[in-house]
Amino acid sequence: MTTASKDPGEGNLDVGSLSPDRALATASAPVLAKVGATLGRYQILATLGHGAMATVFRARDTQLGRDVALKVMTMAHAARGGAGERFRREAHAVAALKHPGILEIYDFVSATDDEPSYIVAELIQGPTLRKVLEDHRGRLLPEIAAMIALPLAEALAVAHERGVVHRDVKPDNVMIESSGDSSRVVLTDFGVAHITGMETMTATGALVGSPAYMSPEQSRGHDVSPASDIWSLGAMLYEMVTGIPPFAGRDPFTMIAAILRGTFRRPSQVLAAVGPDFETIILRCLKADPADRYPSAALLASDLRDFTHSAGLDPEPQALRRFLTDPEAALAELRPRVADAALIRARQHVRHGQLARALAEIGHATAYVPNHAGAERLLKRLSAGRLIIKLVVVLVGLLVALGIMWLAKPLLARKPPATPVTSPAVPAPPSVAAEPAQPSVASTPVVPTVEKIRGRSQRRSRLAEAGLGSAITRTASAARALTPPEAPVPEPEPTPAQEKPQPRAGTIALFAKGGFCYPSLDEHPARDLMPVFHDIPPGKHKVYCSRGKQSPREFVGEVELPPGARIERTVTEQNGRLAVARPK
Repeated sequence: MTTASKDPGEGNLDVGSLSPDRALATASAPVLAKVGATLGRYQILATLGHGAMATVFRARDTQLGRDVALKVMTMAHAARGGAGERFRREAHAVAALKHPGILEIYDFVSATDDEPSYIVAELIQGPTLRKVLEDHRGRLLPEIAAMIALPLAEALAVAHERGVVHRDVKPDNVMIESSGDSSRVVLTDFGVAHITGMETMTATGALVGSPAYMSPEQSRGHDVSPASDIWSLGAMLYEMVTGIPPFAGRDPFTMIAAILRGTFRRPSQVLAAVGPDFETIILRCLKADPADRYPSAALLASDLRDFTHSAGLDPEPQALRRFLTDPEAALAELRPRVADAALIRARQHVRHGQLARALAEIGHATAYVPNHAGAERLLKRLSAGRLIIKLVVVLVGLLVALGIMWLAKPLLARKPPATPVTSPAVPAPPSVAAEPAQPSVASTPVVPTVEKIRGRSQRRSRLAEAGLGSAITRTASAARALTPPEAPVPEPEPTPAQEKPQPRAGTIALFAKGGFCYPSLDEHPARDLMPVFHDIPPGKHKVYCSRGKQSPREFVGEVELPPGARIERTVTEQNGRLAVARPK
């Protein structure tokens, strides 16, 4: 809800209670709410920040003698219908939540003819998480990030039990207050919170929340649940350890389109210091389907607590305080302890044959301590073992191949038996004695002599005289007739003509700039503010937009979809007319 700098007069820290639009001018505050003025019993001392809904001041409670934070509704917001009721509802919703990680509400004062309405809350002395990240070059070690996220998960668990969904979990709405030997992490700004069982707190169709931390269902404008806050906390964890959000874009609409696509790099691919256990926690929070995420923020807090305890960071408030006070000394103590714990887990994975997880833990250890002796020895042992395994596999393969060849050698050497060719027997002539068969010598050619030729002629003459020549000729013709003919070679069947390949379908994503209408494509109904249409055939398609879900559709224009492509178009309003254009 509110923040404060250490110097009451500066107000140079980000204010956790401010909405995403943090650039409103000071003139948007009510005239009576200014430095030096008095609202009720509270004397305004300094301005802490401005937002779309309210201005936050540092004030002095003249009766109790303590400094507080005043969140005063702006004149522009107060002029909207129902704004005062939403402001009052925020105060009552947050006042009912009692947890050290949730900003405490002291009082709520309704607007009068002389004064605007305002919320009185505790004053947090400390920086926002955004400021802490900037001071540490944009990212923290996973163990430090887990210490910060643990009380936030516990605070969300309390809010979800009371039916309150925050809907805007981000580093700007997290403050860290240090006192004594411990630090306290506080979740602020329930100004856009959704209360289960009550009507929406924002105008229908308006985008609520920061785009980089909005869950897929929240980006589509659907109803949110506690799973949406878990997704946002997972996106914040991703950014804390990698230095970049999981889904980036040049503008809010391209960022939301990336969230709806749901593809991002694993944290360990961005930074090797992210170990398997912490990466598993982040990936479960960022599941696209709410049913696949943590079923409750309490279970998420349990996993975060186990992770911090495994690194020896308990109790967390004291460990976080040491890090904020002297980061170099805290990290010098933390890094070897985390590396040793990762090495222990790597050895356990080796014993269970889980080499991939063992290598991941070794990488985790060397990321914290680059020349860790134990990690290097284990890596060399695994490398030698893997080499031996490869040699054994190759040797076994060779032996198996030789065995198969030895068994197949007799089969390959055996010749198939010759198939005898039978022909019909020809009866010998009764008056002609059969001549003895003459052995043939294949190596020397037989040259017929004159005597043999003369003998053959005499035999033919005798056969002709006996009338047997025609009989022998007829018998040879019959033998040829009985010989089966060669099977005809079948002609190849004509192959059917291959079907012409169909052009690949594509995807069209539509957005309404400012969320003033519901875009739709062709005959698809208008349901979402940022619909994505998959499996769309290539070609021209008509784009429509409805001012409301029940309003008639207005023709906007046409888009050309190339085969297999994905295109994004934005619906804008120019001079009262709707038009479709490429997103800038």
